[in-house]
Amino acid sequence: MSTPFPQKKIRLRPDNAKGFVNLKRPINELNIKFSLPGGFYLQPDFSRIHAPKDKAHLESSHRSIHHFEMRIIKHFEDRIAKTEPGYIYRNGKKEKITVTYLDIDLETLRQSDLLESYRRQHNEQKHYYSVNGKTSAWVPKEKFDAGLAQCERLTFGADDVRHFAKYGYDKIKATVGAKGIITFNNQTYHVAVGAQHFSRHKSTKVYISDLGDKLFIFEHKENGILLGEALRREPYEKPVNQAVAEPNAVELISAYLQEKKMAVDRPRLIDIHLRGLTLDAAKAIYRQNRKRYIAYAIKLRQPDAITGKALFNAFILDCERQLSNNPLVEYAPCSENKVL
Repeated sequence: MSTPFPQKKIRLRPDNAKGFVNLKRPINELNIKFSLPGGFYLQPDFSRIHAPKDKAHLESSHRSIHHFEMRIIKHFEDRIAKTEPGYIYRNGKKEKITVTYLDIDLETLRQSDLLESYRRQHNEQKHYYSVNGKTSAWVPKEKFDAGLAQCERLTFGADDVRHFAKYGYDKIKATVGAKGIITFNNQTYHVAVGAQHFSRHKSTKVYISDLGDKLFIFEHKENGILLGEALRREPYEKPVNQAVAEPNAVELISAYLQEKKMAVDRPRLIDIHLRGLTLDAAKAIYRQNRKRYIAYAIKLRQPDAITGKALFNAFILDCERQLSNNPLVEYAPCSENKVL
């Protein structure tokens, strides 16, 4: 983000470790959205397993990161919360280390200028490499600036890459049923975003990331892109400690209706959303029928739980009526042999 890239093919060599292999997914989506013939294109060239030559520069960078960690600890030594013994395995041998806990967050680290200092040090100092016994040196910034000077530039904004954080979670194999239902950890989830990517006639293999009340759904391949999101049939009674993720349309509509004292049935809300209900439409329908809902609630004279369900049912009926008067074309089912 905010870093200029040349409008040309760019080769990246990440490590082949599990966390880096996951980069194949966002790289694929970046190429789908932004690459052009003869223009910007990210070509992942992952280090080959058992190929020391591919790993030399990566391991050098790895060592410099560990040195950087020590700089962080020294800079924030007055913020050390505790230390305790720990262990790592090096060359198959168990080694004892000291684990240091700092009472800081990422924003504090950014404001310290340590990250920018490390970036300048890495990019503006010489790096040495050897080919056929001949040692040469190069400065990353000089190489990068020379490459940028030869062609037009492309810069990604926050909105272009904001949702890419969703790719960072662990992936688990799962199946989306023909009715858009995922069963995971003895819980039922309904596809709320991206239902058009799944067949209505047979199940689809996918990868998922578990955020408790929500699942992110990815194509079933190494570089599979994000296809959609699924919500738990029954929301947790207590808020789930989730990583930062923008709420989808169903979550926004649900939160709005709950503010209006309605007891939301998620599967029914997801169904009506997939048929065309948007947040703006939900707000408009509520405003049009607000007085009737209030009068209905007073007339019922029932506990809040029962009244909330009744109001939600009335709201859904009004949505059905609205959609029947303004029909929308439902998403087309996928072919039998391909997931779009």
